[in-house]
Amino acid sequence: MTFVYGVCGACGRSVRRNSPVPITIVCDCYRLCPLCGGQMKPYTPTLPPRAYGNEDSFEWDPLGLAEKCGATSETLYVCRNHQPPYYSTRRPVEVELR
Repeated sequence: MTFVYGVCGACGRSVRRNSPVPITIVCDCYRLCPLCGGQMKPYTPTLPPRAYGNEDSFEWDPLGLAEKCGATSETLYVCRNHQPPYYSTRRPVEVELR
C-alpha cells in the first residue's frame, strides 16, 4: 500500500491516507465552529421555509442596510456554545488525494 496526500482548499489541513489508488474524501472542516472549534450540530428550522426572509432579494432589503445575522433558509449547521448562536452555511469540501 502507498500513501495518498491532499490539502483541503477551505481550511488548509493536510490529509494523508493509506490507499493504492487516488481517492476523493470529504474534509470535516465544515462541521467545526470557526469561533470555538467545537463540533456544530445540524440545524433544524422550527418554522416553515416560507417564514424566513430572502436576504438576497431586493424587495426584502432595498437599501442593503439590514443586518445579516440569525438563521436563514440556507443555514445548515449551528453552534449553540455562543450567545447568540453561530449559524453556518458552509458546505462539505471534497479533497482529492493523489
